[in-house]
Amino acid sequence: MCRKVNCSTCGKVAWYGCGAHIPKVLDHISQDEWCSCEPKVEVNGNKYPPKAHVCAVS
Repeated sequence: MCRKVNCSTCGKVAWYGCGAHIPKVLDHISQDEWCSCEPKVEVNGNKYPPKAHVCAVS
């Protein structure tokens, strides 16, 4: 399952997870708030921010 996270590069909204739920995570958020990093990910003809890199702390 994908989830909303903040991009560690630009600080804007990105996603992390399997990639199957990107529209469900981002479609209700204004594109002005989306991560502006490249390359974009295309799902059903729509372009979304790239998968965020998330560091786990143990």
